[in-house]
Amino acid sequence: MSGFDEEAERERLREKYEQDQEKRASTQRMSELLLKGATMTNSHCDTCGDPIFRHDGQEFCPTCQAADGGADDRVAATADADADAAPTPDATPGGEAATPDRSAQADVGVEADTDAAADAGAGGGRDPTATSPSPPSPRADAPLDEARASLSRTLLKYARAAEGTDDPRRAQEFLAAAREAAATLSALER
Repeated sequence: MSGFDEEAERERLREKYEQDQEKRASTQRMSELLLKGATMTNSHCDTCGDPIFRHDGQEFCPTCQAADGGADDRVAATADADADAAPTPDATPGGEAATPDRSAQADVGVEADTDAAADAGAGGGRDPTATSPSPPSPRADAPLDEARASLSRTLLKYARAAEGTDDPRRAQEFLAAAREAAATLSALER
């Protein structure tokens, strides 16, 4: 006996080909979105880890969108990808993909309020209370708490995924994502 199981090797190659086919389809969807004017944000989907895209004011994960409803994805890929074809952040599995973005938007709003107060104090000099620092409001802490919770979930998810995979390359990718989430969480705590 040669010790080589031809059928097992065929099955392994078949599975690898299917995975590669899925990756190619995902890459093709992302390419089409970029060609249609969608922009890739700096955040990633909590469910699948793929980049989040923004088109016509809507943020979505093209991979999860395809898994949730293939018809919606075909419409987005073949039509002009209007806002109706893109899922709302609540339509993503678990609603987690939009959570970090909402936190970032809320932080920008808080910074804008602070800048506006500083500009008002510097411009006229009439209102001395506008330039005095005020204690952080609970409204400003809520987005940070949401971001911390989201980062903690992401860290845990990728650490578990790394622990559960048999592929060393995938484990390294998961661990890198977990390290990035941990570093961001650490920076947020400072």
